Amino acid sequence: MPRLRTVWHRCWGAVALLLGAALVFFAGLGLTRVPDDMAEERAYRAARLCDTAVTEDCLRPVQATVRGTEIREQSKNQRYDLRLTGPGPVPREVAMGGAEPLLRHLRAGDVVTVTMWRDYATAVSKDGVTQYSDDNPEGLPLWSTAIALALLATGLFAACAGGHAVARAPHYAATGLPTRLGKHGVQTIGAVFCAVPAGLFGLWTGPVGVIVLWPVLVGVLLVATRRLDTPNGGRGRHASARAHTRSDTTGR
Repeated sequence: MPRLRTVWHRCWGAVALLLGAALVFFAGLGLTRVPDDMAEERAYRAARLCDTAVTEDCLRPVQATVRGTEIREQSKNQRYDLRLTGPGPVPREVAMGGAEPLLRHLRAGDVVTVTMWRDYATAVSKDGVTQYSDDNPEGLPLWSTAIALALLATGLFAACAGGHAVARAPHYAATGLPTRLGKHGVQTIGAVFCAVPAGLFGLWTGPVGVIVLWPVLVGVLLVATRRLDTPNGGRGRHASARAHTRSDTTGR
């Protein structure tokens, strides 16, 4: 049995190590794409309606036909989708973000004008009413950064936990998983959630603000939870010292 437990710890450790390395790789890849996402966002904000020359970098109107709509307004499961049939660049489904002012009034067979920018369907118009969609690069750099940081935290934890399991498999087999592993997992979950306020902060500061604020929040989290790294929430050492003092007193 100890031999089987050793093999088990080495197996899950190797899987966790490989998974962690993959997550760290994709996190790094995501961070390297942030400058491109920022450039795309700037280009979209600077885009104007096409005049004589129609290019992908201007806002171009394209005719499309409505295939149907899906409106779900439950608080936990909202969905506002427009299904279209049109020429090549028009997507088959567009997330509209809300039912008003146009989506609720569209029916299958209606002909609409879709405003395209590159591969994004940024707005839909009919009879002088325009509704902007959620299909645009606005905010993409912020959330790309936040997601990459969350993947980084998860990947580092998985790689470290897996590496320790592979290296110390016999010890784990004899004594079980160390308590600190679960506690570090809790801290990792907290670090992942720290990416959310960091991403929101980036609405005012850009991706640089996300990258700066996230490690600050993670540092505060680690300081606030440092007592979790010791048995009994950090009280074990002091209790042991008190017990040792009482023993010395009794001996005297």
